[in-house]
Amino acid sequence: MDGFEKRRSDKKKAIMQTALELFDHYGFDKVTMTEIAEKAHVSKVSIYNFFESKDNLRRIIIMNMLDESIAKIKELIEKEGDFFAKIEQYIQIRTWYYGQYSLRFFFEAVESDPELRNYFDHYNTANKELFIKFIAAGKRSAVFAQDVSDTAIGIYLDMIQSYFLHNKEIRNQLEHNPELVRQLNVLFLDGLIQQKNRKKV
Repeated sequence: MDGFEKRRSDKKKAIMQTALELFDHYGFDKVTMTEIAEKAHVSKVSIYNFFESKDNLRRIIIMNMLDESIAKIKELIEKEGDFFAKIEQYIQIRTWYYGQYSLRFFFEAVESDPELRNYFDHYNTANKELFIKFIAAGKRSAVFAQDVSDTAIGIYLDMIQSYFLHNKEIRNQLEHNPELVRQLNVLFLDGLIQQKNRKKV
């Protein structure tokens, strides 16, 4: 990447980060493109050149979050190392967002934008496939129980996802509460761990 492309990329990232912080704090509808431009120290024209509209800016921010999550989990699955350490890293990846940003912002975006909802559905499919690969790796490492089938895991994940998507009350409980999210992930993963290994988690 040459100097011009790096500056362009840095400016785009700064706009996205600034917009995310403002949307998260004040709500999407209350934030203007002028406010984003002022806080990001760029021109409003630059924002429109990069993102076309405020709706598309929000869409790209959410898509980028989902893409980063998938990339991190893929990297975790592929790298070598102690599997119990991988479990801890997996939980950290799954809980990071909850300590930083609002679930309300995230789900309002997904529920109000058909294109983004479609992207989120594809993300959920990819995420489930990766999780099943993660469990398979744990079985090969003799950490997870062999007698839990991929079908059972897939059904359980679908149940959790459906409950999460359609229950705003639970979202409110998880809002800015990474510790509760961590506990839920530990509870699920602990059910997959072989009895002899549970004291190690």
